[in-house]
Amino acid sequence: MIQRLLLLSAFALFFSLIEGTPRSLAATNDPASIVSDLGSRAIAAMPNGDTAAANQKRFRELFRQYFDVEACARFALGTYWRTATAVQRQEFVELYEDYVIVGYSTALRALGGASFEVLGSQSDGEAVTVSSRVQINGGAAIRVNWRLNPTNHGYKVTDVLVNGISTASTQHSELVSVIQRHNGHVPSLLVAMREKNASNGILR
Repeated sequence: MIQRLLLLSAFALFFSLIEGTPRSLAATNDPASIVSDLGSRAIAAMPNGDTAAANQKRFRELFRQYFDVEACARFALGTYWRTATAVQRQEFVELYEDYVIVGYSTALRALGGASFEVLGSQSDGEAVTVSSRVQINGGAAIRVNWRLNPTNHGYKVTDVLVNGISTASTQHSELVSVIQRHNGHVPSLLVAMREKNASNGILR
């Protein structure tokens, strides 16, 4: 369940593999600049000799920096977010972040050098979609559209569409299907995610 959707979204996040150089406030308020910044500061390959813990730590920091983690988690859980208790919500956000991180840190190892280009942006109310293109190792170009929403900390990514496929919608479908197989029982999803993350070697 988890590996398929994370391999998809890894194509979008890989070019944000950077060393955390601070960005200006203006950049955080300009969605196109945010996406351009991620692409222009990318590196071609994973650092040599890094441990799994180091890779996961790097991706966790990037995910928290550039994505609205709670908004992504809330969308993934859908209507079950309203019925979950505060404790269940908190645990779900933590587990959601873990399964995203372990997928990125695993899948990105397979991605080599690439070129990146921002194609433009379009507003839809407060939200903004930034279009970009990734060319990996001379293969077919991958179209990546970023959905960003304003927050108190500037614009944050809430969805990534890879060749037209929404990672947010994919996550929602996958996770909600687990709950539905257990008669709407949210704790069953938490147990399944806890076990899956542990089997995938999540480190904190």
